Amino acid sequence: MFSRISWQKLSPEDQALIKKLSKETQAEQRVLWYEAENAAIAKMKAAGTEIITDIDKKPFQDAVKPVWDKYGAKYAAMVKRIEAVN
Repeated sequence: MFSRISWQKLSPEDQALIKKLSKETQAEQRVLWYEAENAAIAKMKAAGTEIITDIDKKPFQDAVKPVWDKYGAKYAAMVKRIEAVN
């Protein structure tokens, strides 16, 4: 994260390098996060925790429908992005 003033003081080459490395770092962070998440799930399962991943979403969607009806149009693009995540 940069202030606009600090960012504009950087050379175009430095800006490009920071953008490139930021994308690489983001990809690496996601790999590390999923590894940590999988390790945590394995630890919970080993301790006897039941992990339920196959759920019926409809009751939850029905419960929040009034909120979707009220704010859905304003945040339609964001909602589509959220729904696309699996």
